[in-house]
Amino acid sequence: MSDSPKRWTRHLVTGLKLAIFALLCYAIYHALDSGQEQLSQHQWQVEPWWLFASGVIYLTSLLPPAIFWHRILLATDQPVRLSESIRAYYISQLGKYVPGKWMVILLRRVLLRDPKVEHTVVAASVFFETFTFLAVGAAISSLVLIIWHPNQLLLIATAAGSVVLLGAPTAPFLFEFLLRKLGVTRLNPTAGRKFRKITWPMLFAGWTGLAFGWLLQGASLWATLRGLGACDSGPFHELSLHTTAVALSVVAGFLSQIPGGLAVREWVSAQLIEPMYGPSVAIVSAIFYRLVLVVSELAISIILYVAGWRRMPRLREVEDEMAAEQ
Repeated sequence: MSDSPKRWTRHLVTGLKLAIFALLCYAIYHALDSGQEQLSQHQWQVEPWWLFASGVIYLTSLLPPAIFWHRILLATDQPVRLSESIRAYYISQLGKYVPGKWMVILLRRVLLRDPKVEHTVVAASVFFETFTFLAVGAAISSLVLIIWHPNQLLLIATAAGSVVLLGAPTAPFLFEFLLRKLGVTRLNPTAGRKFRKITWPMLFAGWTGLAFGWLLQGASLWATLRGLGACDSGPFHELSLHTTAVALSVVAGFLSQIPGGLAVREWVSAQLIEPMYGPSVAIVSAIFYRLVLVVSELAISIILYVAGWRRMPRLREVEDEMAAEQ
């Protein structure tokens, strides 16, 4: 009987997620329907090379967070090489399309070769890097929205709230406290102390690099718009808007806990892009941009996995190792 409330809570949360997903799908459909006339009037001329450039820029934007994650691993005494961390980071991007976040963690741990790497520390480092990356994106979005788009009250509240919700736990002393509260230190008594080795100068350098990564993602969205013939300006034109559209959509998608932020990311991006480019371009560009990201992540994952010349251990073996550590 004690499990019954927990089961009903899980069902309720799942039902709410499905309801939100359905509502967002309807909003996207309604936007496409209302913009049907514009869609028919717009001369869509997809230029593949611009879409290819968008994918390359996007993959480049993942390099700063990959390096930041590597520095976290080194600060917490994990024996990893930079090339190994970057490879694991890129390949693990495919894991975000699986419900829950466990696949991202599992992929990264599987792809780190040294057996001395600690499962609990790797798992905690994934959350630390992810929260920091999203908090920086939310902070950029907050500033841009407050200054140039003060009428977007809902999005401003989402961005500002996300800065606190995701940014506060990444303070090293708070992160150690959370690890204790979540029982991680019972599995690995030294895990919390290791994250206290992350210094504020290291975090500041990380924030700077992560901000640059978000700017590159904004440029990647611009290249997609160029590929659709929606604009003919340079990459710095409306870069703040493009960056906010990408960053806040990713943050909202993460908070929704829907795999890959499906529909959530497209809706948020369209809300910001529509005033500049119109409803038809906003929706179509969001969908095309998602396709560019998925194809890019899949392509780089195949390339890096094959280039590693290493057969991935069976997931069951890794799960058994993690269970033994516990």
